[in-house]
Amino acid sequence: MLLEKLKEQGNFTNHEKEAARYILEHPDSVPGMSSGELARASFTSKATVVRLCQKLGLAGCREFRLRLVEEISHKNRLSKMLEGEPITGKSSYTDIIHTLPVLYDKAVTNTRLALDKNAMNRINNRIQRAECIDIYGTGISYILAQSAVFKFATLGMECSAYESINGHYLAARRNKKTVAFLISFTGANRTVIRMAQYLRKATDNYVVGLMGPHNQVIRKWCHEIVEIPNRDSLLSLDVITSFSAATYVLDIFFSLLLAKRYEEHAQSSLEMLEHAELLLDKPGQKDMF
Repeated sequence: MLLEKLKEQGNFTNHEKEAARYILEHPDSVPGMSSGELARASFTSKATVVRLCQKLGLAGCREFRLRLVEEISHKNRLSKMLEGEPITGKSSYTDIIHTLPVLYDKAVTNTRLALDKNAMNRINNRIQRAECIDIYGTGISYILAQSAVFKFATLGMECSAYESINGHYLAARRNKKTVAFLISFTGANRTVIRMAQYLRKATDNYVVGLMGPHNQVIRKWCHEIVEIPNRDSLLSLDVITSFSAATYVLDIFFSLLLAKRYEEHAQSSLEMLEHAELLLDKPGQKDMF
């Protein structure tokens, strides 16, 4: 980048360094200067300014001014975006351990306030009657899917996580009542959109999208959309908020299913405790095998 090259001052003469220093100290006023005005302001010469532009890989002073304006505009835009970030280069351990709970709370609160109760009830009714739940995601949303699968499986629900479409598997289970969740933190993941299209066209799955705000395209391939907030953060903090929000939504459906199956789940949990010694190591316990 232009400003970086001016800071590095690679292979600059002393006069060129003076011109570069002036430019860096007055970035907002330099774009309005001619080469002669810049030379006078930096106590150098017009020839020095021209040589400096050429060393920066530019044709001349005019191209330099245009590139500088573009770069300053880009830098100011990024600075404005970073102003609202809760974590900065100066954040300490203490700052972060207080900031993260606030991010989690905002993600869950914003999601809760945006939930459509009627849509959530429709989805829940489908889950209560379902024989299996499939959850699709890519990257970190696939990790989230695996976590949700583990929870639903504890209730005896047949549940699986996928990163892609398995046509043979879906065809073989065509007659099973299936709820398919698709997760995209942006709402515009091309792979997830293609998966939604296949599920809607080629299966009888009830398709639910847990989607970020850019979900206009995928909407037509889903029976229901539950929108999750996305901060559009420059620092990847959208991963934290989106992950928390999507986890919260899936936990709502898990908890509703748990409430419906409370008695049988409580009974199975008691039966599990009868064999707890086979699952947990206790101090002083010796291996009998």
